[in-house]
Amino acid sequence: MEKAFRPRVLLLASVCLICQNSPVPFAPAGGKMKKKTALTLFALLPLIALAAEPVRLFREPGGGPGKVNPLTLSDQLLHPSSEFFYNENYFLIAITDGGHYGYVNILVSNTGAKPGMPAVSFTIVTPDKKRLVKDLDYQPEDLKMARDRFDLRVGANSFRQTPAGYELKVGDQTLGMELSYINRVPGFKIGDGRAVFGAKGEDIMYINYPGPRPDVTGKFFINGKTVPVAGWGYIDHSYTLTNPGNFEETWHNLKFRSDTHTLLVSSFGAPAKFERDFALAIVTDQSKVICVATDVRVTEEQVKKDEESGKMYPGRVRYEARGDACAIKAVMDSSRLTEKFDVLAKLDRKAWGKAAKFVINTFIAEPWYFRSVGPVELELTTGGQTQKIRGNAFNEIIFTQ
Repeated sequence: MEKAFRPRVLLLASVCLICQNSPVPFAPAGGKMKKKTALTLFALLPLIALAAEPVRLFREPGGGPGKVNPLTLSDQLLHPSSEFFYNENYFLIAITDGGHYGYVNILVSNTGAKPGMPAVSFTIVTPDKKRLVKDLDYQPEDLKMARDRFDLRVGANSFRQTPAGYELKVGDQTLGMELSYINRVPGFKIGDGRAVFGAKGEDIMYINYPGPRPDVTGKFFINGKTVPVAGWGYIDHSYTLTNPGNFEETWHNLKFRSDTHTLLVSSFGAPAKFERDFALAIVTDQSKVICVATDVRVTEEQVKKDEESGKMYPGRVRYEARGDACAIKAVMDSSRLTEKFDVLAKLDRKAWGKAAKFVINTFIAEPWYFRSVGPVELELTTGGQTQKIRGNAFNEIIFTQ
C-alpha cells in the first residue's frame, strides 16, 4: 500500500472501458503509490484532462523552494482565530532510557464547548505497556500566554522557553511530568511552514519544529512515585483553520533518533481531487538540518485486519525519501504495538472531548491511533556515500476514516 503523485483524467465516454493496472516507479509526492491505468476503448472518444487541485508544500512566501528558517517569537506563539475549525496544538514526546515514554498535547480549539477552549492531555506508557492517561479541560480564561517571550500557562500547567531549550510541567504527583528539553538542533520551520491544499488556498496546515532533536531530563510522577527521566524527545507546533477532513486521510509519522542523526517523517493521504499527498522528511545531524524532502514514499507491508478497530494495519512500514542533498530508507517493525486506542472513546471522558467527538462524528469518521517504539536502521545517502545508522524510533499510524 503506497502513495505517489496522482494525475487526474476525466473520461468523456459512455462505452465500456478495459482497464489494466501496472506499477509506477518512485515519483514525487508523499504516501501511497498509485497506479497508472491504461485505457483501451472499444470506440475512440476524446479524453479531456481535468486538472487536479494544486498542493503547495512549505514554499517561501515568494513561491520559491522552502529553506530551513529559524523560528521567530511570532512563530512560536499561538495564532488565535475566529474560524470554527481553528485548532492549535503543541506536541511533545519524551522517550526514556529506562523504558517509559510519554507525550503531551497542549491544545487550543474553537470546536469544543466554547471558542478558544484550552486543554492538556498527556500519556505515560510504562515498560509493560500500561497506558496512564490524564485529560484536563479548562476555560478560555485559564489560558495565559506572554507576548514578549514564549511562556504558555494553562491552569497550573506550563510550557516555556529557556536559554537551553524548553521546560514543561503538567499534571501533579498522582500523574504528571516535569521535563527539560535541551535543544541540540535549533528550532526551525521549512519555508513559510504551510501546506496549502486547493487553488483557493483555504485549507492550510501549518507546522514548525521548536524541538527537532532535544535531550530530555526530568521526572515522571506516577501514583506518588517519581520516575527519573533521561533520554530523547521531540516538539512540534501546528494549527489548522478548516476541517482537516477536507484534506487529510491516514497519517504515518516517524521520529528516529541515533547518536549522530535524527529523521522526522510525516505523511498523509489527501482526497483524490488533489494532485498529490502531504509528505515531509527532515534529516539532522547533531547540530543542524542537513536534508529536507517532500518526495516521500511510505509502503505498508504485512497488512492484516485488526479485529478490534476494523482497520487494515501493517506489521511493517517502509519509509523512503529523496531530497536534493540526500536519499533515505528506514523500515519500522510496527507489529510490536505499544499503544492502540479509539479516539472517540477517549473523548467521551471530558466535556470538551464530547464536543470534539460530535465534530469528528459529523465531519471526519472513526479515528484510531496505533503507536510503536523500537529499533530502526536508517540508510542515509549524502554526498554519494551511504551509511547505515542504528537508532530508536517512535512510530504513529493515525486512521482518520
